[in-house]
Amino acid sequence: MSLFGLTTLGPANPIKALTATNQVYSFHEINLERYSECFDKYLLGNSPTASLLEVDGANSILRASLGDMLRELLARQPKKFELDAWFTHCDFDRSAVMARGEFEKAVDGVIQFSATPLAPKAYTSFDTMRKDRLRHTRVELNGQQTCQQPMTAGHEIGWHALKPAPPMNTDHAVKFTDVTLTEGRTLASYYGHMLA
Repeated sequence: MSLFGLTTLGPANPIKALTATNQVYSFHEINLERYSECFDKYLLGNSPTASLLEVDGANSILRASLGDMLRELLARQPKKFELDAWFTHCDFDRSAVMARGEFEKAVDGVIQFSATPLAPKAYTSFDTMRKDRLRHTRVELNGQQTCQQPMTAGHEIGWHALKPAPPMNTDHAVKFTDVTLTEGRTLASYYGHMLA
């Protein structure tokens, strides 16, 4: 049931509203030298922040400046769909700084996304979809190539799954427990007083 084209899920056709092909992105129209100049402008340099974070300030920027960087690149206030695409490709690491190599990879990804947006539609025939489903074949495109932002909770969880993550500590062994610490002790020595 809908009222004026709105449902409890939002717009009448949320899939169409969030697909990448419904918007015009201008990231591929910006010159690569402009990206490099903008990166150089926001370098940390010999600032106290660079020494505090122990990074090379000559090749690193703060991730907090990515929004300002986009505003400068577009020479206007970016729209929501542009911010979604920019942060999807640029802001995927958990650290506070971004190195030049990582920025160049992110720019390549956002330029490719902008130049050739892909439709999320993978099938034009039900028979082909049924055959792939019976064979457990997955769709070759991921959500980041076809959508502006995550559409479901499942998308939100795996939205940045393909991107490199910082190493995780896998040492979760239990070193000791209350039982192993008190093994061989008497009740009196465990509780610290004599039992009568």
